[in-house]
Amino acid sequence: MMSCAPNDPAPLVRALTSRFPDFSIILDPGESDDYPFFLEWLRRGDHGSMSFLERTPRRRRSVSDGYPGYRTAVLGLLPSDARLPEPEKTGVKVRVARYAVGEDYHRLFEAKFRSVLGEVGPLLHRGDKPLIKPDHGAILEKSLAQSAGLGRIGRHTLLIHRKMGTRFTIGVMLLKTPFFSWRPPLEDFTPCGSCTLCLDSCPTQAFSGPFRLDARKCLAYLTIESPKSETPGTIPVEAAKNWIFGCDVCQEVCPYNGPPGAFSGGEAIVSSPMDLIRLVDENPSLQRAGFPALWKRYEDIRDQAGWTINMNQEGL
Repeated sequence: MMSCAPNDPAPLVRALTSRFPDFSIILDPGESDDYPFFLEWLRRGDHGSMSFLERTPRRRRSVSDGYPGYRTAVLGLLPSDARLPEPEKTGVKVRVARYAVGEDYHRLFEAKFRSVLGEVGPLLHRGDKPLIKPDHGAILEKSLAQSAGLGRIGRHTLLIHRKMGTRFTIGVMLLKTPFFSWRPPLEDFTPCGSCTLCLDSCPTQAFSGPFRLDARKCLAYLTIESPKSETPGTIPVEAAKNWIFGCDVCQEVCPYNGPPGAFSGGEAIVSSPMDLIRLVDENPSLQRAGFPALWKRYEDIRDQAGWTINMNQEGL
């Protein structure tokens, strides 16, 4: 650990203010409060086939465990408030998780943090090699963001922000140069109260209790993270409705995202392979699932809709 005195965070704060709606700076963040819960989550097998999380889990205990020599964690939030154009033609309506609509947020964080570094670069110590971690790396981002004063983790295991609800993504930049901590006040923010709408509304009953998400039942995992060979056979079509990539149901019912209907996933019409290709091209995050898996999901939704129509036509 470097012995030099921490830098004044004012220049870094100014650079972040023009690029993020909210952010925080933490000097020498300690052990994550959620690390024991993370280990228990792994022990239960609730992470499914995401075996990368099992490798060296101790690295996620703290920033210093995962990235020795890095002392400052800079966190930024980017809103995921875009909507797909209103569908105009007939066909099968599919839904896409809100964060995946528009430009890939990984690239946005990379560009914005690089821009910040362009301003504060002269303040960094020689040998500093900034690391930009937009939703990847050995970091428990939500726990770090909570300790940074950016929100509270709700019963649905998502971070809830005072103003943005859950309508954002989290990016982290790590620096070896020490900057004094700068964080917004949060002590009086307790969002959930007695509300259990998120738990009660999950279409696949993926929550085994408050703050306990079984990824193996979660539509976001089944449509994005699980192996492509596994995906088509494990998604319960009747419960999945028309989600083709991710799921926003637990966010749609969260009061912090506004009145009912204020927050919903993007919707699009798919009637042909070209429609789906265009959807993926215009929303790069969908490429994580791969075209074959997305097409299989579309076919499942189409077939389910067709089966329902035929049953109604038979008067059954």
